[in-house]
Amino acid sequence: MPDQALELSFEPSSDAAVVAQWEALKAAGIPSQADHRSMTNAPHLTLVAAVGIAPAVVDAARDAIGPFLPARIGVRGLVLFGQGPRVTIAHLIEPDPALAAATARIRELVPTGRHPVWTPHVTLARRVPRRLLPAALEVLESTEAPVELTCDRLRWWDPSQDLIEDLATT
Repeated sequence: MPDQALELSFEPSSDAAVVAQWEALKAAGIPSQADHRSMTNAPHLTLVAAVGIAPAVVDAARDAIGPFLPARIGVRGLVLFGQGPRVTIAHLIEPDPALAAATARIRELVPTGRHPVWTPHVTLARRVPRRLLPAALEVLESTEAPVELTCDRLRWWDPSQDLIEDLATT
C-alpha cells in the first residue's frame, strides 16, 4: 500500500521558483522532479508520510497547521540524502518555530511515519547518480535559488484513492 501524506503546497511564485530549478536540471540531462509525470507532482513540503493516516489526524492537521497559512519558510541551502550510488538533492527548509512545533504535534499522532525524524526539505531531484553531482550542483548554483518560499495550502494525499484534498488554504 503506498504512503499517504500531509503536505504544504506553495503559492504560484514559490512553486515557479522550484519548478525552474527542476527544469534547469532536466535541461542539463540530470534527473529531476521535472521527469516525474504524475498529476500529483508539484513542489511541496511533506509534514508526515505513512502507510495510513487516520481521519482524526487529518482533522487535527487542519486545525493545527491551517491557522499558520500562509506560511513563509526559509530556504537554508542544499542537502543530499542517500548512501548508495544515487542521491536525492533538496532544499533544506527552516520553518517558523510555531509551524515546526505544530508539525511535531501532528507527527506524534502518526507513530508509523515513514521517517521518524523530520528533516524539512523540498525535493529537487531523486535518484541522481553520484557521478552527476558536480554537474547538478553547478546547474543549481547557476539558477536563482529561492531564499524563501510561501506555503498557502495544506493537502492530504491518498494515492490508494487517487485523492488530493486541500485541507486548508489562504
